[in-house]
Amino acid sequence: MKMIVIADDFTGANDTGVQLAKKGARTDVVLNALPHSTHRTDVLVVNTESRALPEAMAQAKVREALQPYCQNDTPPLVYKKIDSTFRGNVGAEIEAAMQASGAQLAIVAAAIPAAGRVTLNGQCLVHGVPLVDTEFASDPKTPIVSSHIKTLIGLQTGYPIHELDLQVVRSGKLSTELQRLSQGSPSIVVVDAQTDGDLALLAQAILPLSTRYLLVGAAGLANALPASSYLAARQRLPVLVVAGSMSEATRQQIVFAAKEKSLSILDVDIERLLSPSSQTATEEITRQAVSVLRDRQHCVLRTCKDADARQMIDILCEKYSLSRQQLGDKISQALGSITLAVINQAQIGGLFLTGGDIAIAVARALGAEGYRITSEVVPCVPCGTFVNSEIDDLPVITKAGGFGGESTLRDALYFIEEMYSGK
Repeated sequence: MKMIVIADDFTGANDTGVQLAKKGARTDVVLNALPHSTHRTDVLVVNTESRALPEAMAQAKVREALQPYCQNDTPPLVYKKIDSTFRGNVGAEIEAAMQASGAQLAIVAAAIPAAGRVTLNGQCLVHGVPLVDTEFASDPKTPIVSSHIKTLIGLQTGYPIHELDLQVVRSGKLSTELQRLSQGSPSIVVVDAQTDGDLALLAQAILPLSTRYLLVGAAGLANALPASSYLAARQRLPVLVVAGSMSEATRQQIVFAAKEKSLSILDVDIERLLSPSSQTATEEITRQAVSVLRDRQHCVLRTCKDADARQMIDILCEKYSLSRQQLGDKISQALGSITLAVINQAQIGGLFLTGGDIAIAVARALGAEGYRITSEVVPCVPCGTFVNSEIDDLPVITKAGGFGGESTLRDALYFIEEMYSGK
């Protein structure tokens, strides 16, 4: 995830998020709650629903939303979405976002020229009318007392507030001015913008800044941002294959795929998963799988290396006093837990699950409520997604152990890879 947007209401979250989504960013809007996963998200938009809250509560909402993401070694770009007519707790939420993100400079550009909202000489104008003379001044929940943006923000923060007018924006020296302001103590700067071109100039001037900054605006500034600031370069992510079937067909499919694809096979020692050292075994196989996937190689977790493995079933059942059903359940549950642990630590492009017991165990481990079928890879081998699961809408291919020809796994890997091509 490269960017997080903190909005104070739902429609604002959406109208800003769509500016990024239309340029190809995977943009998820969440309703005042942490999502289960952000593995595939380019832009996360969090609605704090804090516009009409008391000031202290609004600040707490912003801090709570940002805290999990701004403590990373590579924190995302933070965009504080505000109302373009400055209703709500604008100053308080900017201050909270600066503190949570460690920003030295908050850059405020709330203009939406296409909607008739511009910033001129530090004033907010709506279709040429000063903000205080519009209907927004008498908003029933969050009335406006001034057209002067610096005054409105200053009502709720003690940070110094600077202003940069159109002359500076269009002078070619905007980046230099922003860099200068960012070198001092934490502060806020209000930037004029009368046209979409002015916002584009600002967006370009921000890129060279060497200190951490906070973007503050509405849909206009979001639309002006270059895609590179929030859209990661697309990579073909590896597939995690969980092969719990002992069928000869599955074993041959793995061997065939390994000859033609960048594929690593990790053999799971079933007996160790049943022994008192099962936790150590689980951690080891998880660590190995994560390492493979981080190297962008497809990874196969295999429980049946050769025909001899089938002969171990009765031995294990007798040794651990288990029926065949009980043994199968324990193996499936262990593989489900391993799959969840791997997914939580590595990015994957999809799942390939072979063996009915394994598929359902993984689905349950990921919290899935169902399986939504979207297509067919080869006859009787569907591709779909787990509904409301930890992996959101990542492709999941399921296959009965004995189904498919020699090339089925290879074809499935190609199928998922092609889903990402051109993105």
